[in-house]
Amino acid sequence: MGTQKNNKIGPLPVPAFRVRGLTVMELLIVMVLAAIILALGAPQFSEFQRNNRLTEAANDTLAALQLARTEAVKRQAPVALCATSDPEGDNPGCSPGTVRGWIVFEDANGNCERDAGDTLVRVEGPLRSAVRANADGNCALFSPTGFAQDLAVGLQARRIMICDDRGLALQAGTSQSAARGIQITRPGRAYITRDMEQLESWDLACP
Repeated sequence: MGTQKNNKIGPLPVPAFRVRGLTVMELLIVMVLAAIILALGAPQFSEFQRNNRLTEAANDTLAALQLARTEAVKRQAPVALCATSDPEGDNPGCSPGTVRGWIVFEDANGNCERDAGDTLVRVEGPLRSAVRANADGNCALFSPTGFAQDLAVGLQARRIMICDDRGLALQAGTSQSAARGIQITRPGRAYITRDMEQLESWDLACP
């Protein structure tokens, strides 16, 4: 008989890998690229945050107005929305000229003041520190029919401006104002606008 071949394969040699780190030059290039990306992206992200804050404040105010109108119809009583300087307090009231938030309340005598016995329906706020608001009157009052109730000049609010330090300036990359305006129509409906021409015609300052 012939000799048998040994077909057993032995362990394969393990290739030697060389672990190599970044050179100083490569590290510098990565850092420069990261700095460029941050420099390009940071302003856009900051602008996005500012616009998002204004959108949030405008939407919350619009929702509070819609609630006031709905509650007036449901309760069959006048319901008002007014600015307050103390949205986090235990018993917030109306504070014309100082807007840190909004309150919605049943205004039995329609005087745009939250008197003793006037039921508080909702508190909105506080507004973020960079957000400012202004209105052309002390309160928006809704009748039991849901219509915006007529009040004395200076008392009735039909326009609300929500803005930041850009004022009415155009939002970068758009033809619309950075500010948000809320118009309350005679039938009691409210809507948000960013039309520059319309907002400028209001003659309502960004405080």
